[in-house]
Amino acid sequence: MDTQRPAKAYSYVRFSTPEQAKGHSLQRQTDAAKAWAAANGVALDEELTLQDKGVSGFTGANLETGTLGVFLERVKDGTIPRGSWLLVENLDRISRQAARKAVRTIEEIVEAGVTVVDLSDGGREYSAETLDKDPMLFLMMVVRFIRANEESTTKGVRVAKAHAARREKFAGQEKLVKPYTLRLPAWIRWSESNASYELIEDRTERLRWMFDLADDGVGAHSIAAQLNEAGVDTWGAGGWKAKYWHRSYIRKLLTNRAAIGVFVPHTVRKVAGKRSKERTPQEPIAHRFPAAVDRELFERVNARLSTTGARGRNATVTVQSIFAGVLKCQHCGGTVTRVNKGQHVYLVCSAAHAKSGTCKYESVPYHGAEGEMRRVIHEVLNEAPRGNDTAEMDEKIGQLRAAIDVSEDRVRELLELTITDKSRVARQALHTAEQELEEAKDSLRLLMERRDTLTSTNVKLRLAAVGKALTAVTIDTEEANKALRGAVRRMVMRPAEGALEIHWHHADEPQQVAFITSRFDWGANQIEKATEQ
Repeated sequence: MDTQRPAKAYSYVRFSTPEQAKGHSLQRQTDAAKAWAAANGVALDEELTLQDKGVSGFTGANLETGTLGVFLERVKDGTIPRGSWLLVENLDRISRQAARKAVRTIEEIVEAGVTVVDLSDGGREYSAETLDKDPMLFLMMVVRFIRANEESTTKGVRVAKAHAARREKFAGQEKLVKPYTLRLPAWIRWSESNASYELIEDRTERLRWMFDLADDGVGAHSIAAQLNEAGVDTWGAGGWKAKYWHRSYIRKLLTNRAAIGVFVPHTVRKVAGKRSKERTPQEPIAHRFPAAVDRELFERVNARLSTTGARGRNATVTVQSIFAGVLKCQHCGGTVTRVNKGQHVYLVCSAAHAKSGTCKYESVPYHGAEGEMRRVIHEVLNEAPRGNDTAEMDEKIGQLRAAIDVSEDRVRELLELTITDKSRVARQALHTAEQELEEAKDSLRLLMERRDTLTSTNVKLRLAAVGKALTAVTIDTEEANKALRGAVRRMVMRPAEGALEIHWHHADEPQQVAFITSRFDWGANQIEKATEQ
């Protein structure tokens, strides 16, 4: 045991779906962990948050990219000492993978000197010592993992069959009575009166206009700029509605086969080692969506577009700027992007670059900004804040968890109701409840991410990562950007004033930094200084 740092108990909670969370409450799990810690005279850690909300134990994502993996890393680097306890509601919270893999996960945990405590089984302890001494304990653990994996496998097969049956019906010739999906291209809607998909006339005309321009050789950036200059309202609703037209979205519209009436369903699977999921296209369905443009026009435009790589946010491209996704415009608050101008590279507000008419055009040489960032980083990190009190945030998190528990119960009740009641009212009520539940989960996730960034251990690790990346002899742009995004909420550069605002994830107030580039207005600042004197 590490005598320099006392061992503690750490509570780990994982939910992947509302159904798996049935009958359980985050608050009750927290209370159970506190009760165990109090009964055994062990300090319960309240700094490192170990909650994998919406992360699967069946695919092993909680170990690969979730907080369970983070826990093991902290054990290995000494942040969490050997001799600590990992408290779980049930063994299947750690893994629902095949028993062989689940046992391997337990082995990795206990070999790191951590004892796993199953709170649902009277606080039964699984450690390297107990598993070596008690073969029946090991056998019982394996059986429980087998049962958990079979439950998840059966459920997965049932859901996959249901989706496949719906796809097969949609691909057939049977007349529709309800929509297969309501996640539709922006120019198509479902008609309740006709029980079919139909074109939205004004948007269809706009889409055809885009194709005509693209067929004449006009690029996606120029099309977006024309739409922005004309003040054309963007497509979408709520959080999906953009402030202005982006070239990446124009490109998606021009390459979407739904424009010629072809719907391509996809299957989704977890990608090992990543939080993202892989979408695999299935057999296209060509008779359900109405065509908006002529097939020959579509193919001509796409032949032209295929000569240049996709540049949308979902395109697989190498990060070219250490400031990507972090640097915001001082005028409109929008994203500042990296723009190539022949042999020169600049940082420019994306709204101004798109000619949206909503922001002033202002450029800063990229390499000058990167060099200044590397020059000042030591001073920045020395003066950076080191974390805040999270008591008020913890209270809000508790309230959201309670609300989610109630919402999950409501969704389950409505789901059971729709099995017997096929009415539109019942389906709409379920849809509304599911939306409200997802919104609450998103709010909780964001609040927890914000709370987690405030803890002193995480803050130190993030600041250290920034320093390491930006002081490397040869900078790795992608690694530096990753480090900055992990520590910084946003940065605002004021070139003429020679200033940079850094809004850290873990601080409420921005850090003010002197930041001199070639765009610094020496004359204005000298006059201002003389006036103050």
